[in-house]
Amino acid sequence: MREEDKLNKAIKQDGIDTPSDVLEELKRRYPQYVEQSDKKHSARKRKFAFISAIAAIVVCVAVIVPCAVLLPNRNNGTDNGGKENIRYCKQDEYEKSDVEYTILEYRENNNRNFLYFDWYELGEDCTTYCYTSNADNEVLCLEEEMFLPQSNEFVQLSITKANVYLNAFDPKITSCDKEHTVDNHIVKWVIQEGNATCIFEYNGYRYFIQIKKGQDENRLFELVAELLETK
Repeated sequence: MREEDKLNKAIKQDGIDTPSDVLEELKRRYPQYVEQSDKKHSARKRKFAFISAIAAIVVCVAVIVPCAVLLPNRNNGTDNGGKENIRYCKQDEYEKSDVEYTILEYRENNNRNFLYFDWYELGEDCTTYCYTSNADNEVLCLEEEMFLPQSNEFVQLSITKANVYLNAFDPKITSCDKEHTVDNHIVKWVIQEGNATCIFEYNGYRYFIQIKKGQDENRLFELVAELLETK
């Protein structure tokens, strides 16, 4: 059997097809294989080189996809943003419960450097929640809700490490599609269903701020600036 036929058979057996987007990517990455060049290549050589390029991608897929599937939540790789040990947790992998301490108390007692709102003498009805891993009881997220009578606002602050993603926050991450800069920090934000929400990262942590029944994005940016003052 010719090499070309073997490659075609292998591609079909692995269930790999070549839609237009893949072909366009091949053209971009390997123009020397897919562009017409009667002077340098015969028709057969061009065809075989093109199939070879596809075969190379098939090999990459065969190696990369199983690795992605088999990697545990904690791994030694980095994502495109340079965050190490990316961890994604599904709903059945962690538990949310209310706790007696505040975010500030946890910060001081555990020598953490994350930001916090110093509103404890001004706010009312402060409630703190902790998201912990079911596997090892690791703290994955701290969340605090507080009512501010001065501004008649109910504000929620959630904090995770920048490399930790909880599925509970997926809707916020995907919906915050607008962008603003506060003190040289990129802030993603949205006003949706009566709530003003924003997300930003600082010094290894990701912060979610939500104003319940808030309609003013500028107020969000004021809160981000206030939060950064506690660094």
